[in-house]
Amino acid sequence: MIKKLLVLLTISQLVACTNQPSSAYESGWTSNTNEDAYATCGSYRVTKGFQNPDVMNQLVSTHQLTNEQGQRVEQHRVQIGDPECLAYAAYGMDRYKTVIRKNNAGETTTKSVTYLCNKSDVPCPGLTVTFSDGKVTSTEITNN
Repeated sequence: MIKKLLVLLTISQLVACTNQPSSAYESGWTSNTNEDAYATCGSYRVTKGFQNPDVMNQLVSTHQLTNEQGQRVEQHRVQIGDPECLAYAAYGMDRYKTVIRKNNAGETTTKSVTYLCNKSDVPCPGLTVTFSDGKVTSTEITNN
């Protein structure tokens, strides 16, 4: 009976470990953590031209963004090295396209998000923002 219990405990621990998304980075950044930032920070700008100040206050008070970063969100000034939260708050929830790149182990290494100017406050015709390890790694004006 005790052996069966030990086997079940061991199996349950192995199953728990395999269900957690692994990360290509020491920070633990995955596509899931990027989507969490998208949901939390992108809700500041749900649609083009609409901002929710309560969300920005929450992002700053919980230290997801600094006061300076919050001001840059207002100006849509996203730079390489910025946290993904800043980009999602600046450009909002209305993504046109998302591309995920993975390594051989199946771990997300980069995620690119494209916004169009008719739906988001980005330069026309659109802007692609690439994220890696929780940071903005590039921004590029696109043709879609």
